Amino acid sequence: MAKLTFISGLREIGGTVVAVETKTTICLFDFGFAYADRIDDKVRLRPGNEAYDYVRLGVLNAIDGIYEPETAHKLGVKAYGETDKEIFIIISHMHIDHMGGLGALDQGVPVYMSADSARLYHEMGVMGELEIREHEKVLPIDYDASVTVGDIKVTCVQVDHDVIGACGFLIEADGKKICYTGDYRYHGYHPEISAAFAEKCKGADLMISEGVTISFADVDMLSLEGPVRDHTESTLLEEFKNHALEEEKLLVINNYNRNVERIHRFIEVLAECGRTMVLEPEQADYVAAFYPEDNFAVYLPEGGELKAPLLKNRPVVIRKMLLENPEKYVLQQDYKHVYELFELDSVISLYLHMDGAPLGDYDPSFAKFYSLLDNLGINYLRCGLGGHAEPYYLRHTVDVIEPAVLVPLHSFRPEQLVSSHAGKIILPEINGTITL
Repeated sequence: MAKLTFISGLREIGGTVVAVETKTTICLFDFGFAYADRIDDKVRLRPGNEAYDYVRLGVLNAIDGIYEPETAHKLGVKAYGETDKEIFIIISHMHIDHMGGLGALDQGVPVYMSADSARLYHEMGVMGELEIREHEKVLPIDYDASVTVGDIKVTCVQVDHDVIGACGFLIEADGKKICYTGDYRYHGYHPEISAAFAEKCKGADLMISEGVTISFADVDMLSLEGPVRDHTESTLLEEFKNHALEEEKLLVINNYNRNVERIHRFIEVLAECGRTMVLEPEQADYVAAFYPEDNFAVYLPEGGELKAPLLKNRPVVIRKMLLENPEKYVLQQDYKHVYELFELDSVISLYLHMDGAPLGDYDPSFAKFYSLLDNLGINYLRCGLGGHAEPYYLRHTVDVIEPAVLVPLHSFRPEQLVSSHAGKIILPEINGTITL
């Protein structure tokens, strides 16, 4: 009989780790960072001890069979290769709370993810945006393709989310079907993809669902009607185009740089506006990996050479060019480079904060960021969309799948996800188990 163990990420937004176990095999998913009050960005992890430090901080978990021997034995667990059962990991998407821990694994652990996620993951390594190191044994799966490890079969089923490559999984073990949604949305460019996910997982014996949007207020889930949202990626694209046409000087956008398709669409509409999209190197590399024909420039404020292989021969824009002709450009800027605004504030018409860091008022940097914009006298709009399905769509997906058992998690209030089409709803405790 297949057994599920719910290791972490149940009543928080982050750190979801679940194990599906049979007589011969263990499948773990996901492997991201949990939020831990003990972590402090001002304290450095000790070189060579990162995995151990993360576990002791509560960001990762002490789990048998996945860490290098020295780390595992210090934690009091078995190292990779020391367990009787074959172990592998599947990753739904490239957000830090779902994949941030990959660099802590023993390099021999097989890690499966969608082919698009694998491409993005590698480019994140190229651009130095991974924690600890790049995991070596990443094995890509095409959408709707399957892989069998031991006696567990996993099918990669695409969903729409605000990061390229996102998927959920249909896991078959001991004659039972387990559906895991990962994170998904219906307000992106491809709601039909999320709808198709539900159809492909119809009749699952057990469904594990995210519940981010039911975390912050009371929701009467059974009475909800939809569709419920007017502000979508398509409307944001239209608003962005209007700003590009109407603003007289430089437009700056702070986008979450793994939301690659959004920037691709922005580049397309800017061709009609007489402006050039100028991307910081990390964002430029990710766009080039998926949309090599897109026309954009790369921002190097003081000039210099582009080192990333995918950016060779791309045009470079320097600060002087923005200052002299601000009306010709849109600059994408990550929050970590926000002090560059000290040089550009005089030519900025509008700053658009759209899902990039800092993400919200819970982040200590959030108030500091907006105070800085105010002090510089920069006009700004907050126009992010978020990446998670509204409560109506969370319930609608359960209604379509009609699972025999529903397990809501990845939410501060998972108990709010209910459906009359779910046979039974279970809210496990940490390390709680369900046997199918």
